[in-house]
Order: sequence, then structure tokens, then C-alpha cells
Amino acid sequence: MFLDEVSFLDIFLEGLKVLGMIFLLLTLVDGADKYPSLAGSRWNLIIGGFALMLVGFAFDWSDEFINYEAFPLLNTLEVVIEEVGLIGGLLLVTLGFKSWFKFMSRFLGISSPRRNQ
Repeated sequence: MFLDEVSFLDIFLEGLKVLGMIFLLLTLVDGADKYPSLAGSRWNLIIGGFALMLVGFAFDWSDEFINYEAFPLLNTLEVVIEEVGLIGGLLLVTLGFKSWFKFMSRFLGISSPRRNQ
């Protein structure tokens, strides 16, 4: 089930991605709690997107020491979860920030120099 040879550099670097994402999520959740009027209604999309990306990063990190290829179904499941987490998370973050920027421009009374966007 576990790999015979592991790259400790890859484990360390991918572990840093996971830790960085955890700290980012904690910061976003803390900011939403402290400043709910600035977070807006779409902030949850951003947090959810980064949480999905965290799942993708966690599965990407786990394949450095777990041999998913030993079981074809498990390998396919790992790849699907990793990619759905990363791609779906990126999509949610994009949609969340797009609507959050519109919300913030209305909140701050700022108009866009480009019309109809």
C-alpha cells in the first residue's frame, strides 16, 4: 500500500502547499467572521473553492507515500478527487471573486471605467 521509495523533498514541498492552503482558509474564515459586511454573500463560494482545492492538494500530497497505483480503482478515484478538487475549486474561487468584486464596487461606491461589464 505504501511506496518503497519516497521523495522527501516532494513530500515536504507538497506538504507546504497543504499547510499554506490551510492557513489561507483560516485567514479567509477569520476575515469573514471579523468583517461580515465586507465579506458579502459570495464569500462562501471563495472559501468553498479554496476548501475544494485543499482536498485536491491533500490527495496530491498523499500520493507521494501511498501507492494508489497498486489498486486501479483506487488510483482512478484518487485522480478524479484530486482533479475535481483543483478544477472545481478554481472555478468556485473565480465565480466568488467575480461577484465579490462587483459587491465591493457597489459597497464602496466605485464605478467601473468599462461599461456593461
